[in-house]
Amino acid sequence: MAASSSRRTLLWGTANPEGMSNDYQGIFLNKDDIQSMVRQVEDANRKMEKIPVHLEHKGVPVGHVVSAWAHRDTLQCVLQLDEKVFEGSIGSEFVRNGICNELSLGYSVDLQNSNNQMRVVNKTLKEISVVKKGARHHCQIHAVTGKGL
Repeated sequence: MAASSSRRTLLWGTANPEGMSNDYQGIFLNKDDIQSMVRQVEDANRKMEKIPVHLEHKGVPVGHVVSAWAHRDTLQCVLQLDEKVFEGSIGSEFVRNGICNELSLGYSVDLQNSNNQMRVVNKTLKEISVVKKGARHHCQIHAVTGKGL
């Protein structure tokens, strides 16, 4: 039997549906923003400053983002939930039992005022949450591993 320190759940899902066209300058992600989010995850992992995973955008981190990639202009990701953390264990069970089967991005949007018009200059990924119902369509968890992998 594996030691409790290796108890984790891996999830694969869509964290953002197809991005808007690159001329879009609103709060949703465009295609370039999705590529930027992929780079942000890669950079954070390289620096060992992993992007956290939360339940419903609240509480303590229950895991971290393992990897992210763009596929057909959507943001795909693998998340690891840590079952050593009480909330991570609960989150894993919520996912396995279909209570929480969607994903939601938590990110900040930096705006700049230029000629009395607000312009988006940057979007920074803060966390990804496992949620009951996400704000965007098609942001679903597609696969879940078992315990102790």
